[in-house]
Amino acid sequence: ILEQQQQRSGWDANQLQSCRITRNYGDPETRYQVLCKADPERSAGGGTDLTPVFVHGTAATILKGRSLSGGLPFWMSAGWGYYVEHRIFRLCRVHYIDFKTYYANEKADFKRGATLEPNEPWPSPLKKMCRKEIREALDSVCNAQILSLTPNQSGYIFALTYFLVSTDENITKYQKLIERSRQGEKITKSILLEVYGYEDDAALEKDWYEFMESRDFR
Repeated sequence: ILEQQQQRSGWDANQLQSCRITRNYGDPETRYQVLCKADPERSAGGGTDLTPVFVHGTAATILKGRSLSGGLPFWMSAGWGYYVEHRIFRLCRVHYIDFKTYYANEKADFKRGATLEPNEPWPSPLKKMCRKEIREALDSVCNAQILSLTPNQSGYIFALTYFLVSTDENITKYQKLIERSRQGEKITKSILLEVYGYEDDAALEKDWYEFMESRDFR
């Protein structure tokens, strides 16, 4: 079904994967929600709890509605979905990739507490990663794509969004980002730096990482 829809609508591989993960089978741009409790890719069906999917997807949909754009960068829509999930459940359970398979297939030695799980809050392991300098750069987060996504990128997408709305001043700046999108601009890393008043990536990363290591990131 999804492959047929992909051919009709001209979706790319990232959009197809987004539909599979978020269960929003009608619209990979999450401009509206079409949820199927039973997976149409499996003839046997079978219901699942779609509460986290609904919250994550609805958050992304509202953000894109506010921006009047289906073209927000992935990190913004996914990051806002993760942020709202965390604020409601203290968990981030909508993963655009299979974390368990990724960790199992990677030959790297993942240290205890340095992996992200669906049933544990993300700030604690991310805080440990950041302190150990297991970090994702701003450029990596802003250019993240579903097909090449890693768990660490997912975590830092969440952490960046949390940082960008962590104070009243930052919330006002985030609203300005959305307003720029409403005016038809594509939200690039350069626009992010401009709106938040940073000269370069390193300046934003300094404050971002300090926030992640602070008690405010919880």
